[in-house]
Amino acid sequence: MLVTLKEVTQDALRNHYAVGAFNIHNLEYAKAVVETSYEMKAPVILQISQGSSDFAGLEELCMIARHYAAKYAIPVVVHLDHGKSFLRCVEGLRAGFSSVMFDGSSLPYAENVAITRQVVEAAHQVGVAVEAEIGKVGKSEDGASTEAEDMHYTTVDEAVRFVGDTHVDALAVSIGTVHAMAIQAAHLDIALCRKLHEAMPTVPLVMHGASGAVDEDVRQVIRLGITKINIATFLQKKAALAVKAMFEQNPDAIGFRDLAKPQVQAIADGVRGKIELFGTANRA
Repeated sequence: MLVTLKEVTQDALRNHYAVGAFNIHNLEYAKAVVETSYEMKAPVILQISQGSSDFAGLEELCMIARHYAAKYAIPVVVHLDHGKSFLRCVEGLRAGFSSVMFDGSSLPYAENVAITRQVVEAAHQVGVAVEAEIGKVGKSEDGASTEAEDMHYTTVDEAVRFVGDTHVDALAVSIGTVHAMAIQAAHLDIALCRKLHEAMPTVPLVMHGASGAVDEDVRQVIRLGITKINIATFLQKKAALAVKAMFEQNPDAIGFRDLAKPQVQAIADGVRGKIELFGTANRA
């Protein structure tokens, strides 16, 4: 069933677990994520990024995600990830997303606030939840580095001020993760996460770039207000390795299903592991 980000993150905040937000790129990705979540009775967030929507179509991917949300009796959020402008977020609202993120983390504070407030006003009028980001997670250039030139840790004062200025439903924070990491090597600033949660105990916090975070740190920050955890690179790597292994066993394979089946299985296995790590099983 289709729900908003606010519904699932508030429950996660009250009950000390986190909901996996898995980037999808096509029907097979969505099917694997939702069917695995249903099997484990877990709420789930289907995320659609700028890159994926540019490739496959924003409305098309949203329709696929909404189809699976309607098909299964678990809470499913259909979420626009990293909307870079007010117009992009409005496109998400028109397409049928139940949650949108405006990412103004690269902008000056005042401009980030101004656009986020516009998005919040528009989204709340149609019952859609909004995520925004303060601080900046940054991106790994080589898939292994735990540092990024554009990385900026969230400060407590700035986060509190930002929530008060914008009234967002969930806040993405920078606490040590980096986008596009292909290995789990990033250690999180647990003390900073604790301070953010203590300063904003009713605000669901979001962790981007979580593919690179070590498991024990993830368990700790879930107890400290992290209620939505974004996973993209982790699943893409598993899918790619599954196809590579398939070709090693069957180098003459040419059928689409021959290529898709190992990816679907790898994605399902990856989602299953993250649901267990996040404590989301049997929460639906």
